[in-house]
Amino acid sequence: MAASAGLSGESDPSTTADAVYALVAAGIPVESVTAEGKSPLDFLLTQVESYGSTVGGAAKLALAAMAAGVDPRQFGGVDLIARIQAAYDEQTGLYDPQLFTNAYALMAVAIATFDREPHVPPAAIEAVLSRQTPDGSWAWDGSTDPGAGDSNTTAIIIQALIAAGLPRDHQAIVAGLDYLRSTQAVDGSFAYQPGTEPLVGDANSTALAVQAILAAGDDPNSSNWHYALDALTRFQNPSGALRWRDDAPDDNLLATLQAIPALAWRVLPVLYSDVPPLGWAQPDELAGDPERCAYEPVTRHNTCDAFRSFWESHGGLANFGYPLTRPYYDPALNLAVQYFERARFELHREADGSSLVLLGRLGAERAAGREVEPPFRPADPIERADCRYFPETGHNLCAGFRAHWEAFGGLPVFGYPISEEFTEDGTVVQYFERARFEWHPGVWPERYDVLLSRLGAEVVEAR
Repeated sequence: MAASAGLSGESDPSTTADAVYALVAAGIPVESVTAEGKSPLDFLLTQVESYGSTVGGAAKLALAAMAAGVDPRQFGGVDLIARIQAAYDEQTGLYDPQLFTNAYALMAVAIATFDREPHVPPAAIEAVLSRQTPDGSWAWDGSTDPGAGDSNTTAIIIQALIAAGLPRDHQAIVAGLDYLRSTQAVDGSFAYQPGTEPLVGDANSTALAVQAILAAGDDPNSSNWHYALDALTRFQNPSGALRWRDDAPDDNLLATLQAIPALAWRVLPVLYSDVPPLGWAQPDELAGDPERCAYEPVTRHNTCDAFRSFWESHGGLANFGYPLTRPYYDPALNLAVQYFERARFELHREADGSSLVLLGRLGAERAAGREVEPPFRPADPIERADCRYFPETGHNLCAGFRAHWEAFGGLPVFGYPISEEFTEDGTVVQYFERARFEWHPGVWPERYDVLLSRLGAEVVEAR
């Protein structure tokens, strides 16, 4: 590390940003790696006006900030996201004409704006899709000529599109993965482009391909992908560093940095929320913009934008409890989420780019594996005036639990019943897809003496 805390012999912000991604992916606190008391993030803060003046530089700095858990909208006194958004060309739909650089910008905007409006314009996604070549690849310069595409640009665009909300099974993602297969050598590594025989893979191309496969929800170390992760590890030298290719055997810093997230099973963008995700449980010391956010001093967290609207219009404190985390991107769900005492809010995107808040299936997740237990087995309808039978799940909903379900949210909030009413740990309960009802006689008559279990809090506390 250079004395300025930049990574490489002479401090280089692009390489240092890659180092931040690698450190976070490996679970190493960025601030713990220093030279003369300065961390890589300290160095990047000095590069905002120079390196950060370009779209690519601003995007890599923003991604490094978010990887380290720092707000990219207040990085060195600069709103990096606004800087990237200002570069958006409505005529082309691109943040930068070079698609590799544009992918970094797309990721930065997508992740930084997941819980607010405006977010990634649908036209920005369509612009990238329209530049996919017939063989499923993308070229760094946007060319759609046959043979122009390469594995590196294709792999990073796959990750960017998925981060921006494109479904993993979208035909463009599938075609991109098929192209990556055409660049895979017999030893499982990936080459920059197909067409030469024999194909010779390199560490950088292999790492990016592994991350694209992971982002698409597949296992890169399966026989289906010829054990690509094992192939990546074979580039490691005795020193621990990776070489670029077998015919270039020296230790290579960039190859090493770009391989570490892939070896750690992390995709781009690498996020502070990944390792561990509940870093977002750290309190917000300041209230957010009151026009957008509601600040809860009890737990010191903000609920903003679409999540705030849903919280206020679907039962508020009684149904969901207090917020327990900040909004954060959950890579396992490929969604922005926020945990509350009794719920997990999930931000989905409609085809037109609009926001849709749905509740996580915490009740179903808590009851997983209990399907063979008597209360969870499908039941016969109960012929009683105060009961309602749900053929969708084969369960009854009766008396106070039915009254509460119908009065305070119904199907959109609680989901279908997935058990019968039964006694658990001395309390009468019933499980629903998104909740667990508890009956406490005399505690809250206005709500039929029904309280909701703190399923969200259980998840947060377990982590």
